[in-house]
Amino acid sequence: MNVKLTERMKGWIKLGCHLNVASKDGVPNVTVARDVKEVKDDEVIFALTKPEYSVIESALKENPWVSFGVSKQGGIRACYQFKGKGKVMPEEDNVLLSVKLEELYCTKPGYEAGLRLDVKDFDELQEWEKERWKDIPK
Repeated sequence: MNVKLTERMKGWIKLGCHLNVASKDGVPNVTVARDVKEVKDDEVIFALTKPEYSVIESALKENPWVSFGVSKQGGIRACYQFKGKGKVMPEEDNVLLSVKLEELYCTKPGYEAGLRLDVKDFDELQEWEKERWKDIPK
């Protein structure tokens, strides 16, 4: 499936994320990504410092799948888990990790936790969001 980001998702992603990877054996690793932005409606870029990248480097080389969730929401609200394949682009001072979004899940506590959202068309997803949340992070 393909995930298209809503304005609300874009606003939350800019707040920073926890970026998760797993080795081919399933061993997980997480790093904090403070510099994140969307570059397309279905793609985000993480600018990681070399120490941030070093936490996930070996696992990412074995397995390109990543997941991430927003880390600075100020409380439990509308959380999402985004999944996709990462592509590393080394730079002089940091590492850029491009993620093409392929799956989207609700992680809001309660009966909707784990609900797969990328099966909804974009208009349906926006309506689903509007019914639950009124804010759009700046």
